[in-house]
Amino acid sequence: MKKIMTYAAGMVSLGLMLPFSSAFGQAANPGSAGMKAGYGSTVSSQEPGGTKTAAAVPDSAQGSVEVTLTEYKIEMPASVGAGVTTFKVTNAGEETHGFEIEGNGIEKALKPRLKKGGSSSLQVDLKPGTYKVYCPVHGHKMRGMSLDLTVK
Repeated sequence: MKKIMTYAAGMVSLGLMLPFSSAFGQAANPGSAGMKAGYGSTVSSQEPGGTKTAAAVPDSAQGSVEVTLTEYKIEMPASVGAGVTTFKVTNAGEETHGFEIEGNGIEKALKPRLKKGGSSSLQVDLKPGTYKVYCPVHGHKMRGMSLDLTVK
């Protein structure tokens, strides 16, 4: 009877381990083709005041762009390659700022807006062309928080 209980307990823990390892992107069979550890994860960021934001890490990220927002300026490259792009946005300013991209049938905004010190990510599938990137907070775009982004 003791052997049966030990065997059953082993099967239960094995049954729990397989879904657990699969949830973290690891193949149950190390020889499995196409399994990549760490993809499809979720990244969280903490804003001042305890507000958490989360954004999915792209499964096949082709690129990421670091974006820094300060008072009336957006710092980021003026051109990027086409494809799935993750904008990693940080508010290094004193005021609340936002990040929005428009063009070629796309209009996507980072939500919620970022308070001082906050950061989050926005994933966009960019086609070649020109896009307008700006801070949607009232009056910020007119004060210089706007730029053209060229996608090649």
